[in-house]
Amino acid sequence: MTILTLDEKRIEQLIFSGNYEEAAEIIFNLIENRDSLDKEILYKSLNLLNYICDKTPSISLRAVKYMNFIINEKNSWIRLVSLEILYQISIYRPNLLLELITKVRSRFYDIEPTVRRLAVKIMGNLLVSIHIDQEEIQLIIEEFISKLIDDDWKVKLEVIKTLKKILNQDFSKIPDLEPLLSIVIVNLRDLDEDVARSSAELLKTIGTYFLSKDKIMHILLNLLYNEEARVKELIIWLFGEIGKEKSSEIIPIIPKLIKLLKEDDYRIQLRVIDALVSISKNNFDQIWSNLINSLDLADEDYRDTIQNALYHLSQNNIPDIFIYIFEELESPSENVRDCVALVFKRLYEEYQVEIENEITKILYRLESKYWRERKKNIALLQNLAFILDIRKVAVWIFIELDKVLKDETDPDVKNEIISTLKSIKTNFDRMDDTIRRVNYELDLFTSKIREFQKAPAQFREKMNALIKEFKFNETEIEINRTYRKNLSKIKNFNKKLNKFEYKRLAFNLLEDWEETKLQIIDELSLIKGFIHEIFEEKKMEFSSGLKGKIKIFNDRINILRVQYEVLKSYEFPDNLDEIILSNEQNDDLEEKFTQITQLRNYLFKLDDEIRDLIVSNVEFDIFKELLKNWVELKIEIQEYLSRLDKKIKVIKDKIVNYFIEIETREEISTGKIKDITNELGFQLFQGHIHTIISQGIEGFKKFNDKFDQLNEKVSQLIKKNEFSDAKKFIEMNQNQVQNFIVEYESQIDTIIGKITTDNNIFNLYIRPFITKFVSSKEMLINKMKNFQQKNLEKIYLNQIKYYLEVMNPIKLKNLATYMDIDVDQLTDYILKFISKNKLSGKIKDDMLNSPKLEDLFESKDLLLFKTIKTIGNKILLDFKLSNPTTLTFKDLQIILRIPVYLVFEKNESFPRNLYVNELKPANVLKFNYVIKMNRIVEKRLSDPGADEITLNLFYIDPFNVTRKISKKIDLLLS
Repeated sequence: MTILTLDEKRIEQLIFSGNYEEAAEIIFNLIENRDSLDKEILYKSLNLLNYICDKTPSISLRAVKYMNFIINEKNSWIRLVSLEILYQISIYRPNLLLELITKVRSRFYDIEPTVRRLAVKIMGNLLVSIHIDQEEIQLIIEEFISKLIDDDWKVKLEVIKTLKKILNQDFSKIPDLEPLLSIVIVNLRDLDEDVARSSAELLKTIGTYFLSKDKIMHILLNLLYNEEARVKELIIWLFGEIGKEKSSEIIPIIPKLIKLLKEDDYRIQLRVIDALVSISKNNFDQIWSNLINSLDLADEDYRDTIQNALYHLSQNNIPDIFIYIFEELESPSENVRDCVALVFKRLYEEYQVEIENEITKILYRLESKYWRERKKNIALLQNLAFILDIRKVAVWIFIELDKVLKDETDPDVKNEIISTLKSIKTNFDRMDDTIRRVNYELDLFTSKIREFQKAPAQFREKMNALIKEFKFNETEIEINRTYRKNLSKIKNFNKKLNKFEYKRLAFNLLEDWEETKLQIIDELSLIKGFIHEIFEEKKMEFSSGLKGKIKIFNDRINILRVQYEVLKSYEFPDNLDEIILSNEQNDDLEEKFTQITQLRNYLFKLDDEIRDLIVSNVEFDIFKELLKNWVELKIEIQEYLSRLDKKIKVIKDKIVNYFIEIETREEISTGKIKDITNELGFQLFQGHIHTIISQGIEGFKKFNDKFDQLNEKVSQLIKKNEFSDAKKFIEMNQNQVQNFIVEYESQIDTIIGKITTDNNIFNLYIRPFITKFVSSKEMLINKMKNFQQKNLEKIYLNQIKYYLEVMNPIKLKNLATYMDIDVDQLTDYILKFISKNKLSGKIKDDMLNSPKLEDLFESKDLLLFKTIKTIGNKILLDFKLSNPTTLTFKDLQIILRIPVYLVFEKNESFPRNLYVNELKPANVLKFNYVIKMNRIVEKRLSDPGADEITLNLFYIDPFNVTRKISKKIDLLLS
């Protein structure tokens, strides 16, 4: 007898590699011999088949064929996995299961709940997906519905889900709804909440679409009065759901639902309130009146519940509710008035703006020509002031009524106003003091706005004065500082005005301020742009002055070149060392060494002066030619001096050896080496060796002395947001220091060589100078490192803050790209700044987020202003696009959209689709359109946007982010 085995790993490898047919063939071979197969191997084989049973039609077909024999297997695990295979096939290829319907139905009664669940799910898929003969489907449906009384809650839940699908898809599959209705009602009592809730949803579907409204209402009322609390909650929910539809049958139910608010069960009360809110969508008046009528007949607890219901009803019907509330505030019933007043007070806490808008409408109605209406609204305002019991509302109403009193002519209305004013004064202490303070603040605000209107002229005057006293960097920084200071004042005033407690009294003031604010900002931006143009002209003048200095430096370079050419032509004698060691006088040689010393000094001085010129004027890119001429000559001279230094080193070594041989160890005396008595020998040591070291030390000192100036220059560049230039400036100075150190160390190495510890006459002479040179160099290196570190941190901090003003939050990856540093390095800097309280923010999900600053006006974006004029049947639209930033915006696309009944006058307008390449800092783009009206505009309630002119502006900011600005003009309001 052959023993069959299962190679699981091989089959799994075939499945994972996509060889489904080969894997299936192995599995089917095993299943064919299932009688001689161990049950565990059969179970594992079926599990593997479960992975691929719906991969291809052929596998699905063969799987169904074999499941026909296995579905009734005694082993429950095998039955379960066989049904899982059939379930997967029923989803995508349900027609293959037609012949298995009877066997699947037999599993409805399996002893294992998991098997029954799968059988129900499979049958549900088949009922929904395939066509079954009418007679057979009725039998299946009857049997399927009977599973609603299964012991397992998951079985019932699956049956309910399928029945809902069938009713929504083809209700004719269930010819008799009575049995289903009965079982669904029974399932409302199910202990499982999911089953009970799903049964309620199924009952809603049946009641809404397949039963008359009278019948479903009768059924629900029976259940409402005869079931326990759990079922009652579902019935109340059903009333709410059915009540959403426009149905007159729900109206008689409303009082019955309201009576349920008397129940002590808080859950019932909540369900009733939710149902009333749902029903109110089509029957608000009936619910409101029933709740109000119930207040008079209710005890205190019941009234509290009704009040809660009124509050929730009001919440869901803002702003339509106010007319009902104001009407009930005049009710003769004290209970009604008190209850509605409390509801109104609660609503004010949540809907302050909406309620204040309603009060404004009442104030407008005081202009009515009917005295009774004016008097009625005054009484209503008094009630509102007392109900809300809020000082700012009372002050607002008092001041507005006091204004009305001055113009009121009707005696009865005047008496009503006077009476109301007295009542408010009585109920709110120190009212006169408060009103005086409010009026004082309003006058202060008005005065401040007048001051702001003078700001553009003052700004222009100050800027002109700054231009006259032009000091390049200081002037530019002061222009920006003054501009930001003005914007900061506007921002602070705007903030203060918006925080004003009695804003409703300053409504006209706020409207004027909004218009004035934009106008001032626009004028300041224009003035800044104009001043910027003048500044650029001054900059050009300054640049012309620099070109004059550059010409002088070029002339000095040419003079130095001539001196060098003359000196270069001289040939030093071969016995130079003998001449120097002897006491012979050689005037010609002495003169040449003097010229070499002068050349070295002049080279040092000119190099230092050119460096100062470039550092002081790093903003200008006009030094390329000067640097080219200078560097070429400097390198040539340095190479010449290096060759000469090598010769002098050889002579120096001979001289040192000479003194060692004669054992002369006399030290330095009066600045000379004893026994080198002639002038030429002294020039060799003093004029060449000592001069090189002294120049290096002097150069280090000059670099050290200039760090304050360098720090100031970096600060200027940071203040102008020129971060890239600031980094280049630091790098340039760092390179200058490094090059200077390398040059002089190279010269010293060339002319001196290695300084030994021997105390020969030369070492004793030169060592103090070398020691001073090294200490000066170390000091400069440390200062340079400190300068670089502190200023880079300063640049990065200001750069981060700058970009946060543009984009907040901002991705670390993008920020690192803008700042040209690694993300990890940027993260370290950010965490350091945060820990030292230099930066407020946090990093989350690779984003830097900082508390948003209220910077309404120092825009990092474009500003769009509009002016509208109407002449006859023409509308003139003037637009002004301003760039108040230091950024350049590109690819601007402006699109105008108008209603179909307007005519666009092409000859008098800019193109409707306008494209602009870029808008530079402080620049303004003006464009206009002329539109002709062919008919009177009438408001279209169905489409509020039908009578709107829309201007859309699309553009790309400096960070390659596409932005949009829209301006809408409502023709009905224009």
